[in-house]
Parts: sequence; structure tokens; C-alpha cells
Amino acid sequence: MKLACSIEIEAAPEQVFCWIESPERARQWVMNVSRSEYIRETPERVGTTFREYVEEGGQEIEMIGVVTEFQPNRLFAVHLESAAHTADVRFVLKVRSGKTLLTQDIELNFKNRLDETIYDTIKKAIMNQSRSEFAELKRLCEQDV
Repeated sequence: MKLACSIEIEAAPEQVFCWIESPERARQWVMNVSRSEYIRETPERVGTTFREYVEEGGQEIEMIGVVTEFQPNRLFAVHLESAAHTADVRFVLKVRSGKTLLTQDIELNFKNRLDETIYDTIKKAIMNQSRSEFAELKRLCEQDV
């Protein structure tokens, strides 16, 4: 399942990027992430592995992640894996008319086959959550300006 979400933020890319690549800051705008910890950090960031805990429906889900792409103030991508699914999440930042255009692309794959009708429900829920998270990110970035 592929999903994409974009938002324009009235802040420089470096002001937005620090809210994406920092786990401590990301927890302030990413819903459901209760905690995260580094497993192994690399100086160049690509290859850094981490563990993240997400609360879904009263249950805590553990996800193992690895940074797959890192270009300061331009690109941040991770591969996440839980018992139920994998997700490749990619954030791209571009300057447009003095603002930052942030795009998030998600490739979500479930390990077990789901009924086709469930996919639409899941897709709508993820898109609604992404819009809410981006609205909070925008608020945080623009208050820093």
C-alpha cells in the first residue's frame, strides 16, 4: 500500500528537518509513539538502528527501524518492521517560495494477507493521522520561526 502526504511550512528546511530526524522531537508530533531507543548509531546516520514502541488499540507494538537515507535538511528515510508489517517511510524537503514543502511517502506491506475491504479503512486512518501529525509539525516549526 502506497501513501503520500505533503504540507507547506513557513520555515526553513533546517528548522523542519530537526523535528523529523530527532527521535525526541519527533515524539512531540508523531502520534502513538510512546518511546524509542537507539540500538546502534552510525556517524553518517545511514545504518543507524533503533527500536520504537507504538500504541495501537490499547496494545504496544515494537518496531525495529533502520535509517536508509540521510541528507541533512533534504531527505530522511527509514525502514520499519514489526511482527505484523513493514513500512518504508521517506521524508523529502524542498524550498518553494521561501517556504519548505515537506512530502512523506509511505510504502506499507502487511505480512499476513488482509481482506481487501480492510485496506481502504487502514489507508483512510493512516492518511487522517498523517494530516493531523503534519498539522502539529507545522505548528511546532512555525512557532520556532
